[in-house]
Amino acid sequence: MADIRVTVLGSGSAGNSIAVTSGGQTVLLDCGFSARETVRRLDSCGIAASGVAAILVSHEHSDHVRGVRVLAKRLEVPVYASKGTRRAASLDVLVDDVREIGPGDPVSLGGMAITAFSTSHDAADPLGFRFDATDGSSLGVLTDTGELTPEAHAVLTGCSTLGIECNHDVGMVEAGPYPWFLKRRILSARGHLSNGAAADALASLTHDTLRRVVGLHLSRTNNTAALALGALSGALDRLDHAANVGTAAQETACTL
Repeated sequence: MADIRVTVLGSGSAGNSIAVTSGGQTVLLDCGFSARETVRRLDSCGIAASGVAAILVSHEHSDHVRGVRVLAKRLEVPVYASKGTRRAASLDVLVDDVREIGPGDPVSLGGMAITAFSTSHDAADPLGFRFDATDGSSLGVLTDTGELTPEAHAVLTGCSTLGIECNHDVGMVEAGPYPWFLKRRILSARGHLSNGAAADALASLTHDTLRRVVGLHLSRTNNTAALALGALSGALDRLDHAANVGTAAQETACTL
């Protein structure tokens, strides 16, 4: 029976990509780095690019799609995206094999059952994803969303590993250098999860079989790893839960 290996190739405003491997095949969730850099990061983690079976795209923003066109052509793999993302990212112009996926649509890729759910972000039709392996292990990824939607909560309940956005500390945003319109976007229900909002979401998703939690998409300007880690760890401590907690970095890949 195959389990899931989760490798965050990088996470942040300069590029996002997560490699989810099971049974020798890998599915990439987003490709926000150049194709060359994505392959380099895969290699550094011992993951063969030739084993990539497909690329999932959460939404059309450049830090999630920058390398999709070149990598999909190089590896000759399909790209999965929502109808709105497919249009907004011009995927049919850029990619040879584009396939639509919508909330709740059952898809089997790389030996895993994959379920999409709607998120709340200022994009055309953004999605989050859950991956289930044949051994019962599972990964849920909630990032680039201003709130935990009911759909996300329903799908993510029961995951053994959770990747959850900890984009910013509210106080740092309010006191920081960004112009007001950008602050308002970040703090809105269609922006990004704060550390506090991520902690609240985690508390509502915690269960007995949760084993690992990783904070994603930390802002270089408006957050620190210590603040994000403290918020997530605090949520688990209040529930007396012993899941392992960490944060993902922009510059380096990490395997969970």
